[in-house]
Amino acid sequence: MEQQIASKRRYITGFDGLRAIAVLGVIGYHLWPDRIVGGWLGVPLFFILSGYLITDLLLQEYGRTGRIKIWLFWIRRLKRLIPALLVMLLATSVIIFWYFKPLLYNLRSIVLTNLVYVYNFWAIKHGGSYFDQWHNPSPFTHLWSLSIEGQFYLFWPIIVLILVRLKVSRRKISSGLMIGALLSAILMAVFYSSTNLNRVYYGTDTRLFAILLGASLAFIWPSNKFKLVVKPAVKRSLDLIGWLALAILLFALFTLNGQWAFTYYGGMFLITIVMMVLVAVTAHPASTFSKLLHHRILRYLGTRSYSIYLYQLPVFVIYSRFTGHPAKLLDNIIEIIWVLVLAEISYRYIEKIFKGTPIWSKIPRNGGIQIYAASALFLLVSGTQAILTPQAGQDPPKTSLENRLTKNKQQLAQANKKAKIIAKQNKKAASSVKPADQTLLDQYAINEQQFEKMQKIPVSAVGDSLLLNAAPNLQKVIPQMTVDAKIGRQMTDVINILKTLKDQHNLADRILITSGTNGTISKEQISQVMKIAGDKRQVYWVNDFADRNWVGLNNQNLQQQAKKYQNLKIVNWNILASQHSEWLGNDRVHPTPTGSIEYTKSILRIILNTGKDQ
Repeated sequence: MEQQIASKRRYITGFDGLRAIAVLGVIGYHLWPDRIVGGWLGVPLFFILSGYLITDLLLQEYGRTGRIKIWLFWIRRLKRLIPALLVMLLATSVIIFWYFKPLLYNLRSIVLTNLVYVYNFWAIKHGGSYFDQWHNPSPFTHLWSLSIEGQFYLFWPIIVLILVRLKVSRRKISSGLMIGALLSAILMAVFYSSTNLNRVYYGTDTRLFAILLGASLAFIWPSNKFKLVVKPAVKRSLDLIGWLALAILLFALFTLNGQWAFTYYGGMFLITIVMMVLVAVTAHPASTFSKLLHHRILRYLGTRSYSIYLYQLPVFVIYSRFTGHPAKLLDNIIEIIWVLVLAEISYRYIEKIFKGTPIWSKIPRNGGIQIYAASALFLLVSGTQAILTPQAGQDPPKTSLENRLTKNKQQLAQANKKAKIIAKQNKKAASSVKPADQTLLDQYAINEQQFEKMQKIPVSAVGDSLLLNAAPNLQKVIPQMTVDAKIGRQMTDVINILKTLKDQHNLADRILITSGTNGTISKEQISQVMKIAGDKRQVYWVNDFADRNWVGLNNQNLQQQAKKYQNLKIVNWNILASQHSEWLGNDRVHPTPTGSIEYTKSILRIILNTGKDQ
C-alpha cells in the first residue's frame, strides 16, 4: 500500500552522508594525493547538493507563499556562511602573523576577496595550482569553491523568481539548465591548458555545470513530492541505480587524476552526472540510500562538513610548517584530530549560534557573552593587524632558487634556438667543434673526446624545475640539446609535449626526462613515453630525490619499467642526492649551483656509456 506524498518541507536524511563523503574525499586528497587522487571530486559533489537544495527550497517557498523573499534568503546565507569563514580567516591570519610570516604575502587580498566571494577570480591569476602541494602551499587554496557558491547564492534566487513568474514549465527549465551545464563543460574543454589549470579549475563559468545539474534536478525531482513508500520494483530500481552510481563515484575518487586532460575533456562532467544521479536516488525517502547514508557517523561529519572543509587545509599547511617535515601516518592522525576539534568548536559556538534567530538567546549564560565579546575583539584586532601589515599587501619575493630559475628560463629560448641551428647544419659543419678548455673538462669530469662526442648529439629534454635548474650546464656541454622545462610540471604534460614534438618531427633520437618530483608517475605513463619514443630512440630518465610519499613509488616504477624496455636508462640521482645532502638547497630537492653541476655530470655519465654512439 502506497502512502501519501510528503507534501511538506522535509529534512533529506541521506544528504549529510553525501556531504561526509564529499569532505572525506577532499581531506583524503590533501593528505594522500598519490592514493586518493580523485578526492577533489568532493567539491563538485558539494556543488550538486547546493544547486539541488537551494533550488528546491526556493521553489517550495514560492509554492507556499507565491513569492521568494530574496533579501531574507541572502541574510540567511550570510549568517550561515560568513561568521565561520571570518573566524577561520582571522584565526589563521593571526597564527601566520605570529609564527609563519612567509605566509603573510598577499594575505590582505586573500582575506578580502574571500569575504566578498570573488577569491576564485583572484586565484586564477595569483593563486597556486590546486594540484601543486609542493611549492609553498597556501592554507587558503581550497576556498575558491566557496566563492563560486557565494556567487550562485547572489544571483540564483533572482533567476528562479523570474522563471517561475514567467510560468515556464519545470521540464523546460530543467532542460535549459542541462544545456547550460553542457555549455559550461564545453567551456572547460575549450579553455583547458595543461600548463595553466587555474583558469578551468577555478573559473566560475567552467565549474558551474555541477551546480546547474543540481538545480536542474530540483525542478523535476522536488523533495516534497516523493511517495514515502513505493512498489518493490521501483525501490529495487532506485537502489540498483544508487549502488551503481556510488560504485562509480568511489572508483573515481581513487582513480580520476585532476591533472589528466581527459578530466577536462568530459571526464569531470561525466562523473558529475553520476553524482547527480546518486543525489537523486538519495533524495528519495523510499531508497535504501536515504537510510544508509543517514548513519550517525556520516551524519556527524555531514552536519559539520562546512567547518571541516574550512579548517582542513589551514591545519595541514600550518602543521607541516610547524613540524618541518612531510607528514607521516601519525602526523596525519594528529592533523585529522585537530581538524575535527576545530570544526566541532566552529559548529557548536559559531554555526549553531548564528543559525536562526535570535542570536543572543543561544549564547550560554554565566559569562558567555563576555567570552564571545573578548574572543571577537581579540580576533578583530589581531587579525586586522596581520592583514594591514605591509607584507600582507605584497607579492612574495623570489628566492635565490626562483631567481636562478627565472634567469635560466630567459636564457633557454636563445639556447634552444642555437641548438636547432646547430642540428640543421650538415655533418661536416657539425663535426667542426671547438675544443673545450681544460676548466670545462675538469668541471664536468669528461675528456676531450667525450666533449667532442657530446657536441654532436641532438637531445630533446623535457621536464620540471630540476631540468630548468640544470639546463645551462647541460646545454654548455650538449649544445644540440633543446630543453622544455617548467616549474611544477606534471607527467601528463611531459607526455603531451613529447607527442607534439614527435608529430612535428622535432623529437631527437635521444630523449631526456626529469619528472616525478611534483606528482605520481605510473607504469602506464612510462609505457606511454616509451611508445612515443619507439624502439630506435634512447630515453634517459632522471629519478627523483624528495621527501614526498609518491617519490619512492615513482622511482620503483622506473626501475621496473627499465627492465622491460632496453632503450630506457635510469639516471640514479636519488642515490647521489641521498649521499650528498650538501648538493641540495634549502628545500632539500633542488640542487645548489654546485649540486647542479653534479646533477649534470650524472646525466652525462649515463649518456656517454649507453646508446648507439657509446
